[in-house]
Order: sequence, then C-alpha cells, then structure tokens
Amino acid sequence: MKKVSLLAASVAFALTGCGGSDGDSTSPSPSGVTITGFDGYFNQAVVFDDKNNNGVLDIGSDVIFGLTNDQGQIEISGDVSGALALQTLTPSGAVQTALANHDSSKYAGKYTIDMDHPAQAMAHELVFRAPTSSDVISPITDLVAIEMAKGTDAAPVTEEEAVAIVSTALGGTEEAPIDPYSDFVSGADANAELHKTAQILTESKAANPTTYVEKSEQFAKKADAIVDTLTPAQLADNNLKPVIGDNAAPGDDLDPVVVANNKLVVTASVLETEQGKISILEENGSSSNIVLDITGLFVDKDQNLITPVVTHNIPAASGIVVTLTDNTLTLFASDYINASGDFEVTLTAEDKDLTPEVVGSAIATFNVKIEAANQVPTVDHAEYNVLQAEISNWQLEVGVPFEQTINIVNLFTDKDGDIVSYRTGAMTIPGLTVSPQEGTNPIITISGTPTKATAADASEAFMVGGVDNEGAAAYQEMLIPKVAEGVVPEPDLHPLEGKTWYMLEHGSSNGENEQNYASIWCDSIKFEDGIVLGNVRSIANKTSCSAADTQTENATYEVIDGKLFATFEFVEDGQNLVETFQVEVFEDADDISTGAKTIIHRMKDSTEDSAERYTYFSNKADIEKRINVTSEMSGDERGFNAYLPAEADITYNLGVITLSLTEDISNGDEGTMDANLYFDVPNNDFTCKTVKEFFSGFYFTGEDIDSLQSKEFNSTPIECYTNEENGVNYASVDFDLPALTVNNVYSVIGKVKDSDSEYLEAVKFNIEWTGISNKD
Repeated sequence: MKKVSLLAASVAFALTGCGGSDGDSTSPSPSGVTITGFDGYFNQAVVFDDKNNNGVLDIGSDVIFGLTNDQGQIEISGDVSGALALQTLTPSGAVQTALANHDSSKYAGKYTIDMDHPAQAMAHELVFRAPTSSDVISPITDLVAIEMAKGTDAAPVTEEEAVAIVSTALGGTEEAPIDPYSDFVSGADANAELHKTAQILTESKAANPTTYVEKSEQFAKKADAIVDTLTPAQLADNNLKPVIGDNAAPGDDLDPVVVANNKLVVTASVLETEQGKISILEENGSSSNIVLDITGLFVDKDQNLITPVVTHNIPAASGIVVTLTDNTLTLFASDYINASGDFEVTLTAEDKDLTPEVVGSAIATFNVKIEAANQVPTVDHAEYNVLQAEISNWQLEVGVPFEQTINIVNLFTDKDGDIVSYRTGAMTIPGLTVSPQEGTNPIITISGTPTKATAADASEAFMVGGVDNEGAAAYQEMLIPKVAEGVVPEPDLHPLEGKTWYMLEHGSSNGENEQNYASIWCDSIKFEDGIVLGNVRSIANKTSCSAADTQTENATYEVIDGKLFATFEFVEDGQNLVETFQVEVFEDADDISTGAKTIIHRMKDSTEDSAERYTYFSNKADIEKRINVTSEMSGDERGFNAYLPAEADITYNLGVITLSLTEDISNGDEGTMDANLYFDVPNNDFTCKTVKEFFSGFYFTGEDIDSLQSKEFNSTPIECYTNEENGVNYASVDFDLPALTVNNVYSVIGKVKDSDSEYLEAVKFNIEWTGISNKD
C-alpha cells in the first residue's frame, strides 16, 4: 500500500485500552454515542452488542440497537458489554428472515445497502466487529476485534497490541501507523487505498467463511499487497473488487488465489424508473398488469449475458402472479387482491469473473406495497349493556325539564385504527335534543323539555355513532324510557318566534338561475317549533313577498338563554357544511314600519366581520312599497324612513332616503338618463363624507344593463354631492345611466363596508321605469 500517515502512533494508541481473551475492554462503551459502519457506508445494517464476542448475531440474547441510516450511522445508548458489532442483511437471507420473524414491524422487508452501490442490496450477510472504544465499525476494525479475540487468559492480546498488528499487516510503520478507527470513506480522513482494502476484505470474508478469522492477518497483508498494484483510477473504481481465495486447508498458511473481479452492479436509473411504475395497491381492490423493462438493470464488465432469477414473497392468495421473461418482469393483474403489507420482488444475478467463475451475486429489489383495507368500527356489546341499563333508569315527563349525559368513549372499537370522533342524532322525543351532533368529545348530552307523551304501542330512541381515522362509522341505537303524561306549560316564545317576517336581500339568484348582476328580493322567514321556514325565491319576489312555508337546507333553530340560533346545512364544492347564526334583536324599528325590528345576523363563534344588519318587517304592505317604486311617483311616495349614522359612534338619527329616476340629466352628467339617492336627516347635516365613511359602493342593476356603479369622473367609487337647503346639508348619490327599457324593474343597492355592516343596513330598493319622470 502507498503509505499515508493518518495519525501519529501516540494518538492512535491513546485510543486503546486493556483487554482480556474475550476481546472486551475494561471500560464499557459510553451511552448516547453515534456509531458509523462502513466499507462503503452500510445503510440498514443491524448494530448490536455481541455479548459473547462470537461474531454471530444471537437473536434473543444479544442487545440490538437498531438499523443504520444512509450515512451508516446510528445513535446508541447503554453500555456495550461484549464487542460492538454490525450485521449486514440480504433480502430473504437467513438472518434477515430470523429478524423479521422476531420483530416484523422493524425488520420485515429490510436489507443492507452498501452505499458504494446505492441501487442494490448487499449480496452477503456478514458480521463486522469493533472494540468498545471505537465509534466506527468496518472490515478494518473487524481485524482488530479478531486479533483481540485470539488472545487467551494466559496470553491476552490487548487492544493496543491488536491495533499494532493490524497496522503492520496493512503496511503501517511506527512513524506512519494505520489508524483502524478512521472514516476512510469521506471527510478529512478519506483514503482511497484503505477504502479499497476494506472492499477486498469484505468480499474475501464472504468467500472464505471457514478460514478468514483464523488467517485474518494474512488476508490483510495480501489485500494490502493487491492495493499497492492498483492505479489511482482502479482505486477509485468501486466496481473493481478483487477477491482473495484460499486453496489451503484450515490450520495451514494462506494459499491465496486472487480473482480480479469487476463487481456486477445494479443500474440505479433503471431501478428507479421501473420502481416508479409500481403504484400502491389496495387490499380487496383490483389491479391491472404491471410490466417492467429490466434491460440494462444489471451491468458487469466481466460478462455480457446476465440472466437474473426472480423470487418474491407476495402471497399466492393475493391473486398477483409474478413472471420474468427475457427482460420483461410482469406482475399480472388481480380482480380481487386478497393480501396486504409490504412485499419485495427480488432479482438475483450471478457475479462472474473472466474465467468465468461465480464469485458472488447482485440483488435488485422492487418494493410492492398493498395497503390494508380499512375495517369499520364495531360496537362493544358489553359496554352497550352497561349504558343501556343506565339509560333505562331515567324518568321523563311531559313539561318537566330533563338533562342527562352518557359517556360513549368505550362503546366503539376499531381493530386497525382509532375512534377519532362521535356522532348523535335521530332523537324521537319531541322537545329533547342530543348533542353534540359530531365532535371529538365522547360525553353525549340529552336535554330539553318533552312536549308529547309516548304512545302506548311506541318506543323512544336516539342514535350514537363512532367514526374512525379513515372516516368509516358504526352506529348504535340507544333505547330511552317512554315519556309520561304531564302538563305542558305554554312556552315563553322568543320575540321572533311564531310570526312571519319579511326582509330585503340583495343577491344574484332569482330562484331559477344565477344572474350576471345582483337584484333586490323580498325574502320571508318564520321561526316555529324549532324549524326555520322560508319562501322559495322566484322572479315574483322582486316586487312582492311570499309566504314562509318551506324548510330549506334542513334549517332548524334553538333558543339558548334568550338568544335565537339558526342552523343551516348545505353542500358547497362537494362538501357538506353546517353554519349557525345568531339572529339578534337589536331594537324595535317602529319608525320604519309598525312592528318592525332591527336585526343583526351574526355567525356563531366567528372571529371575522361576519355580522350584517337587517330590518325585519311584520307588515307585508310596508316592505313591498320599497320594491314597487315607479319613476312617475311623487317625491313623498319615493322616500322611505331609514336609520342613518349620527355624530357619536353607534348612534342613529331617523332620516329619509329618496330615490329618483329621470330622463333629464344635469350638467356634467354622462349618459342619457339619471338616477339619484338623496340622504336627508331633518334638522341635521348629512354629508358625502358620512356616505363614503360607511358605504363601499352604490349600484344600479337590471336585466338590460347588468350592473352599473356610481363613480366620480376619475372612476373612484361613489359620485356624491353635498347639497344645502334651508341651512341644512344633505347628500345625493348620482348614477349616470344609458337609456332604460320602459316597464323594466331596476334595483338600487348601496353596499356597506364589511367593517360597518353590523352597524348600518345596506340600501335596498327596486324602481320601475315607466317612461315618465317626476323630478319632485
């Protein structure tokens, strides 16, 4: 070997300590250290404590620390009492199979990859050892451990002595010793000659299982001699791995036969490309044929004809058949895959030298994953009996408030996952609810006041369910005692219950389709017996209000502590959604219409600006006036009371909003027609500054014009003018319009800024152009 001083002798030997015939150091290995294994870095090799230092992984007695990563590293904790050791694994090899049987969760499908050849599994199952003082394991440290193990009680070999023997065998001197504990693969201590020596020793240990340990020093010397003959290019060629054979019998000196072999290698790009064609399969599902082209998968400079053999561990019951014909590997389709797990399809080819003699093998492995079918949760009937006995003791009576809870955490089990949420529903007793409808809390509450006794021939029940982490659910009906007769007290109704309310809404849906523009509609709503009723919107609702007689979106409501909450279920973008709003009565609005109320719709538990103000009318005629304005009406007929912002925050003055629609246009107006909204507060100023503070935009819409926005001459939103009359200011918002169609109904919309929609209602009117203007 061309010598390179890796460490001074004093530094190298300072790492060593005393040892006995079993090769153990007097000081155990410290805990919490990172161990690195390599000839090239060993990925997924088993690192263990070889307690009896016999060079064999004794499963069940030796302490296994785990598998190395792709840097050949593993962090271990705990003392090493024997020798630090590393076991390489091959697909379906004897040790790999034994480990998988011992702990399939950790070792099934695991095999070692020498990162000098990252596309293929190692061809040999070998053990390499190191003294406990070392934080590396390699074929070089293995030589040290072997020398120490050759000592006896009468003539022990210390670690220092073993290091010196190995250094000398590898061509080291006292002035330039070989450090057996260096990382010769990469980094500051990288050494191509020592790396090649380790590669030769690995192949030679595999080729001479009966004589390698006995003649390890001689194998080391021969490996060193081979390396000295190699060129730099040959040293750098990881595929060139000469093998030292031994023609001598055990007990005789090494009679070396060197086979100059170029290693049979697996082409990483071919393996990766073909692996990508194997999709994840599903148990109980079906598959189509998976056809892989393995041309060029194996490459060997010493042979042209390479004929791999295919093996696999996919169960026959799966229905998947694996065949290899020439360079085509096929996984034939199955209509019903009756298996699950991680499986391997392995191709093994013989590594031959130029003679050609078989000197080893190369293994390429394709991974096949079949995901297990999800098993639905099941009901634990013993737990059901316990809960049912508890429920059977409840007493229910008409008119008597009731509340009880049960814990269903143990009612449902899932063999292949976890119960992650719970469901309730289908309560048959009027007046009672079961909650929550769905959630992660297993505490179920049954509450309310029964309003109807159970018939003699009837039974009562509710439903509970458990949902697993895959979304599968199981349900169980829980029987509940009958409700006895009682006195039903007259309920204290919420102010909104039991009446039909009418409100104006802007939107693009006309009940049949979506318009390209928004219009003003009269919507009706009624809260009765826990059900939210409404009208089914139609074109007619542009000028008239209809009855609230239909439950849509499974709408329900409940009154909690005097607050009314309405819940709607709907589908959006293919998802089932549920939204709950608080319908809050802010104040009476008799100045708008007798019996009217100012309402705030507020999204429950929302942190955003989700509130919006409405006026609920009880007088249908009053609200219909606002959507039946005509251009020829007088000014008084076109003016309507409205609450408008006052000077102080969240205070209001009663004002009047008047709208007009004329053919006559003012100087500076664009278009052929003109519409205006006038904001007037008697005896108080109301200016454009206030308009622009609260409103984001004003729109004039209709089927022949779509949507036109009020804009300044520079296209900024809201063309507004502050006017003065009798010493009081009022504001007017102007729309410049094209010619309109006679008898068409148009909508006038003033949208409030999101941040102020809780405090001010949008402007909402409809006006018909009759062909006649009235500028009054």
